[in-house]
Amino acid sequence: MRGGIWALVPVKRLDRAKSRLADILEPGERKALARAMLCDVLGTLSRVDGLSGILVVTGDSEVASIAASFGATVIPDMVEDGINGAVRHGMRWFDAEHESGAVVVPGDVPFVTVAELNSVLTALRSSPVVIAPALRDGGTNVLAVAPPLLLRPAFGPDSFARHVAAARALGIEPRTLLLDGAGHDIDVASDLAFYDGESPAKRTRACIGHFAGIGFPVPAGSFKEVLLP
Repeated sequence: MRGGIWALVPVKRLDRAKSRLADILEPGERKALARAMLCDVLGTLSRVDGLSGILVVTGDSEVASIAASFGATVIPDMVEDGINGAVRHGMRWFDAEHESGAVVVPGDVPFVTVAELNSVLTALRSSPVVIAPALRDGGTNVLAVAPPLLLRPAFGPDSFARHVAAARALGIEPRTLLLDGAGHDIDVASDLAFYDGESPAKRTRACIGHFAGIGFPVPAGSFKEVLLP
């Protein structure tokens, strides 16, 4: 259906994901974690009735196959110049398809919930820019814009401030949502200690529990309490 709000999920190659965890996880473990998080994100997005579709931008054939299994549309990230390039590519696709707006959800926010995404869609009715910041590093974990090309993406550390400034430069006061699940991405060791009992994220929690079970160094809290599926 044209004229709707879509989710946009930019995903890098799985074998390049989570490089900042290289000191504590082997390459295969990082790939397994990235795959699990992506599946949890796509599973949650697929249950949000207010979305017209899910678009995944990736240069990884395995990611494309996973995305298709969740009913997502996939377009290739031919340049692979980072998350902002992938988001711009997706936004141009939405614009060409005459879609009304987009909710950017990176593939490493597995604890995001359906209720949180519904709150983003509701907020988008009152402001054309909605931002959910990362709760650790001042980044942006969810960015919703309508129309799609309204705001140039600037993801990365401290990107929340950049996105707010960019919106205000356009005369727009963005809606800011502090979302507990969506606010926790997984980039560094301390992120792995977060566990929200209200969030499904079964695949991610299974990975975290497995790492703990094989002597994974616990940065904070105890992974032994993680509930597995």
